[in-house]
Amino acid sequence: MNIKRIEHIAINTSNIEASSKFYREILGFEQLETIENGDNTITYFLLPDGARLELFDYHGKSMAMERGDSDAGLKHIAFEVEDVNAHERELRARGVNITMSSRDLPHLGVKALLFTDPDGVILEFCEKTK
Repeated sequence: MNIKRIEHIAINTSNIEASSKFYREILGFEQLETIENGDNTITYFLLPDGARLELFDYHGKSMAMERGDSDAGLKHIAFEVEDVNAHERELRARGVNITMSSRDLPHLGVKALLFTDPDGVILEFCEKTK
C-alpha cells in the first residue's frame, strides 16, 4: 500500500446550518461547495493541510448520538495548533462545549484540549511540547 495522506473526513450532521456555522465561524475553515448527492447533501470545507471536511445533511434523517469515551469507533479528530490555552479561551467565549480543559500530557509530548462540534463529534487541539 502507498497511502499518501488523508483526503477527507466525513461527518453526518443533524443540523447542517449549525454545523456549517461551527466549522466556518468557530474553526475558521473555508466553506467550499455544496453538492446534491441523492438522499443527502454534502457541504465541503477546506482543511489546513489541503484535505477536505465533508458535512453530510440527510435532511432531517440524522440524529445526534451520545457516545461513551471508551465506546468502539472514532474517538476524536485532532488538529495541531499553537497556544492551546489561547484557543481554549476563545472557544469558551464562543460558547463551545469543552470536554477536557487544556492540560499537559508529558507522556505524549503535547498539551491538549478536547471540545465538541454541534453533534457531539469530539475534536482536539494539540500543541507539541517536545
